[in-house]
Amino acid sequence: MITHCKRWEYIESGENDGRFNMDFDLMLAEKCRNLDTAFLRLYTWKPYAISLGYNQNKILNEIELDIPKCRAEKIDIVRRPTGGRAVLHAEELTYSVVLKSRLPVSEINRHISEAIIYGLKKFSPGLREVSLTKDKPDLLGLIRKGNYKLCFSTQVKNEINWQGKKLVGSAQRSFGDVILQHGSILTGTYHKNIVEYLNLQGEERIRLRNELDSKTVSISEITGEKVNHTHLAECILEGFQNYLQISFSKINRLNTHFTIPDRLESSLN
Repeated sequence: MITHCKRWEYIESGENDGRFNMDFDLMLAEKCRNLDTAFLRLYTWKPYAISLGYNQNKILNEIELDIPKCRAEKIDIVRRPTGGRAVLHAEELTYSVVLKSRLPVSEINRHISEAIIYGLKKFSPGLREVSLTKDKPDLLGLIRKGNYKLCFSTQVKNEINWQGKKLVGSAQRSFGDVILQHGSILTGTYHKNIVEYLNLQGEERIRLRNELDSKTVSISEITGEKVNHTHLAECILEGFQNYLQISFSKINRLNTHFTIPDRLESSLN
């Protein structure tokens, strides 16, 4: 069993701004701790947003991000409660999984990725070749070379790829015995525009854009069709139900009203 929580709930919360999305996942982590319930949540972003990893240095972010341009073009900036590097959340279906587990985080990540792969293959025959990344990158070496600025420029073990290109990125964080994992399932190519919102010289911007072109892929590029997010969400839900052999005791969809309490981060520490 991936979790020792007594029950699972599914939440499809639709499109919301960056702060709502991140606070919502913190709320689920608190609920998991108190109610002994695991959660799968699927959602999108409006407006588009750049999220920064929990461990990224705040001052460094302010230097690297072109904040005036982000504001002028109505791109949200938000800090994730999970690790990893910068991500532009745009044409994607985002998932979060919150659970208690006795398994190592790497093993939890593998199970979650396998459930998503099941759903992706159900979504389209063109995604039959999606698989897990097997190799573990030398992140310290990449950081020293300045090649670890963006989440989607690097694959880590047990992330989802298609023909060697990253299709789904993920990040995790532990709150005691509660694990929160985020992931971005790329449905279009707009995530590559993150290079336009960084303070970069021309050559560096071109280099990073080329990296994203060569190392990432989206569902629409693979299938040649626009992605129906509602159908994709149904397939991901089915993937969790079938691969993990779980039954969701409660299913909440778009018409459900949610409220987010204040001071979530402090209550989880």
